[in-house]
Amino acid sequence: MAITVIMPQMGYDMHEGRLVKWLKQEGDNIARGEDIAEIETDKAVIPVPATEGGVLRQVRVEEGTTVPVGHIIAIIAGAEEEIPADLAAQPQQTPTTDKEATADKPDTPSPSPTQKSGPNAVRSSPLARRLAQERGIDLSTVTGTGPRGRITEKDVLALSDVTTSPGTPSVQEATATGTNVVHLSRMRQAIARLTTRSKQEIPHFYVTAEIDMSAAMTLRSQINSSLQSQDIRVSVNDIIVKACALTLSQPRFSAFNASFGGDKLQVHSQINIGIAIDLEDRGLIIPAVLGCENLSLVDLARNSRALMERAKSDDLQAEEYSATTFTVSNLGMFDVHSFVAIIYPPNSAVLALGQVKERPAVRNGQVVVSQTMFATLSTDHRVADGAAAARFLAEIKRLLEAPANLLIQQ
Repeated sequence: MAITVIMPQMGYDMHEGRLVKWLKQEGDNIARGEDIAEIETDKAVIPVPATEGGVLRQVRVEEGTTVPVGHIIAIIAGAEEEIPADLAAQPQQTPTTDKEATADKPDTPSPSPTQKSGPNAVRSSPLARRLAQERGIDLSTVTGTGPRGRITEKDVLALSDVTTSPGTPSVQEATATGTNVVHLSRMRQAIARLTTRSKQEIPHFYVTAEIDMSAAMTLRSQINSSLQSQDIRVSVNDIIVKACALTLSQPRFSAFNASFGGDKLQVHSQINIGIAIDLEDRGLIIPAVLGCENLSLVDLARNSRALMERAKSDDLQAEEYSATTFTVSNLGMFDVHSFVAIIYPPNSAVLALGQVKERPAVRNGQVVVSQTMFATLSTDHRVADGAAAARFLAEIKRLLEAPANLLIQQ
């Protein structure tokens, strides 16, 4: 049976994507799950896997072309299979190529070559190649810090900070009054659109709790001592994500793992917890640890670490971008007491975490020093009310203050 490959939607605010590179050519055999192309969104370049195996019979979109979400970019079918006539129908959209997109920019210089082809090709991420092309940087002059010497976007940015190629447009413009106008990156523009839309469309409300993390910190220390021979450590964030996963898995809290759909809720069967990752000069992304309901604490820590490494080397998978069902945002490492976070659509809630810190507390009439943390839950009021959010946060607090429960798969 012939299968269409479409431009996927990699985020709530994504309406179009750019076909960066074909990894397979017409006539190639394709295995299910094998990456066949790379597409670029406002935030990253990510691979597109084949949903079924077969032969890549037709490539519908040229490299460098921007098409809307849902547009057919390729067809996979059997080698001798006849492709149905109705499958040839395309949305009535006019794709935009890189050449057309730059046709109205006569003052933009042609960038220098950024990547060699053949056996001596420079190992680099798609986003690094795009940035190098935009800034006129020869990738052969860049030292890669990624896996196996792969050049990442961060490597290109580091080089462009100390050298600017002749003719490379500046991101700043001086006005007559001496004020610099800084042009926003595509990622920053995407963040601006998404957060504005979230605050305009989602009626947020907030509940905050102070959580005694003393027992959780002791458990973490014990677990990490037992893992000394392995290349893995459990972080404070891992413990909190685990507590969230166990809470979300309880049917009474299903609304917090759901999306608002007008007159209904779309309750997700899988718990995919997004972790807010700061990419410094690039911006913020929220990829998800998939299937958290099935992961032990140590497995969750391992998957979370791998997710962060892939995020920083531009190697995330499509589902990790698009399948988030609940979000955790942690600013504790910046000595932040507490904060409120904006809900990441189409999620219904986000948990914002401050620093775990020694603070005075009253226990049995005595003032003692405890390691506590402030956690604030932002909730979509269309999905849940204040009392439900308070119960949800109270359950997370209970699990963290009696952390042996985190070691039990529920």
